[in-house]
Amino acid sequence: METVEINGVVFEIRRIANANRTASARLRDHAIVLSIPSRWPGSEQARVASNLLRRAMKSIETGRWKEEQAGKVVFSHGQKVMAMGRPLEIVFVPSRRFRSRLAGNRVEVGVVDTHPDREGMAAMHAKRRIIEEALPRLVAEVRRLNEEHFHSAVPKVAIRDNTSRWGSCSVDGSISLNFRLLFMPQDILHYVIVHELAHTKYRSHGPRFWALVGKIIPDHKEKRRWLRDNGWGYPGKGDGAAAPPPEGQLTLDDFSDEPY
Repeated sequence: METVEINGVVFEIRRIANANRTASARLRDHAIVLSIPSRWPGSEQARVASNLLRRAMKSIETGRWKEEQAGKVVFSHGQKVMAMGRPLEIVFVPSRRFRSRLAGNRVEVGVVDTHPDREGMAAMHAKRRIIEEALPRLVAEVRRLNEEHFHSAVPKVAIRDNTSRWGSCSVDGSISLNFRLLFMPQDILHYVIVHELAHTKYRSHGPRFWALVGKIIPDHKEKRRWLRDNGWGYPGKGDGAAAPPPEGQLTLDDFSDEPY
């Protein structure tokens, strides 16, 4: 078993070959898990794994990387958010079962107060309603940007409450976007859409990929920096402003060899 000692604590090092296109590192149960695409040449796998391990060890040593993972988005009663330009207020109402409906600009969530996972269930139903309302407009934006710049086949667009990445593009061109993006400034959302659409042309984050992204969004580096510094705080608590990023949040900018 491969191990490393950091600040007097022993961590196991686990190496996993995966079918993804990006490499990443995670901290799980006192183990540094290095996940490397199996399709890469052996020399590239070794180089990337070494780089990821070095960065992960430095982050643990400085206290920046901890095992606490950020949870999924939750909402509170009376919380006001802006979802793709539409103001919404989250309202919890007592109910015998969990449910949700959109009434004007109010997302009314029926909540069973005695349920052991009251917060999680309420958030799930609120997210379901917000996604249902926002998805057609999001699909229209993806189609517009695709028609203007890429002309790729995009069979499906989905929204998911992920805790480690802003988006993904499958082999068939289907796009998945992070739920938090619905509440961010439009230029940030557009950057992530363009980033994922660029993967329909180039699977890796190589020079040609970034040249294509830069042709459409010249200040993409600033957008990436904004996401790293502010993104995980969305949606805000009460007025749509970003809250501080959750402690221990893992981001691709920090822990992927191919930064978002």
